[in-house]
Amino acid sequence: MAIEKQVWIAMIKEGFIPSTSFLSRSVDMSEFVDHNKINLAEAGVDPKVLVDNTTFPIPAAQRTDTPLELPLHTFDTENTIVRNIEEMESLYKKMESVVRAHRNALHRQTASFAANNWAPSKSEALTPVRATTGAPNSAGQKGLSFEDILRLRSWFTGRDVPVDSLVLVLNSIHEADLLAEDMKLFKDMMASGKIWGISTYTSSVLPYYTAATGAKKAYGSAIVEATDTQASLMYCDTEVMRAVGTTEVFAKYKDPEQRGDILGYQQRFTALPIRGKYTAAIYSEKTAPVGGGGAEEPGK
Repeated sequence: MAIEKQVWIAMIKEGFIPSTSFLSRSVDMSEFVDHNKINLAEAGVDPKVLVDNTTFPIPAAQRTDTPLELPLHTFDTENTIVRNIEEMESLYKKMESVVRAHRNALHRQTASFAANNWAPSKSEALTPVRATTGAPNSAGQKGLSFEDILRLRSWFTGRDVPVDSLVLVLNSIHEADLLAEDMKLFKDMMASGKIWGISTYTSSVLPYYTAATGAKKAYGSAIVEATDTQASLMYCDTEVMRAVGTTEVFAKYKDPEQRGDILGYQQRFTALPIRGKYTAAIYSEKTAPVGGGGAEEPGK
């Protein structure tokens, strides 16, 4: 069964981060992973700059860097049972389908983890968190407008961040806001995958913020309150990183009690801002719903 295990691991690794996912737009540091850890160093203080110096010799100082050890997080899937009779009677290979389901579940969870880590906790000088300014929508929020995106783009370009490095990840409600505001511009954006040079994606795994304060909710919060709102994310793709470690499959074959095989996966992974700069979030404040009813916010 060792060969079959290797095949199942290969199936998880294959396309684990698809090119169509915003996760692919980050610095891949997987090559620096050693025993599911990344070894880095925090640089010491910058040297002083002397202006119109007349004192010699110029002082010298040694820079002391602080070693950092960054362990990768562990993501485990719940086990799946494939009973022998199910595999025998299925018109498709059920075990292969189960493996793909585990890969999809791992990808969704690691993407959620990355989006939450990359998004700023609160608005600061180099990591803005902004509220939308568009017209109220049927979800009971101020809608996202193209002008909101343009202003955030201007914030990045005003700090010399290259436009072709910018990534915009929209939640489904913000995507609908843009479609309602300007259908032609929205269609152009969807056809090219870009808006004013910014690469665009859509995802349901984006973080939630408290609408009244603009503070990010803790990752993994089980309950989304009525006062919470899902944000969209914009970032410079050279300022965030991801790292994929080992992939393990745990399998029990021909289990006598279950009359089948039991399968589960473990993936080591992490994703973080590199310098804590040039990531941004935009969230919608609450309003009275327009037009009655309306769409619900996507689940976490």
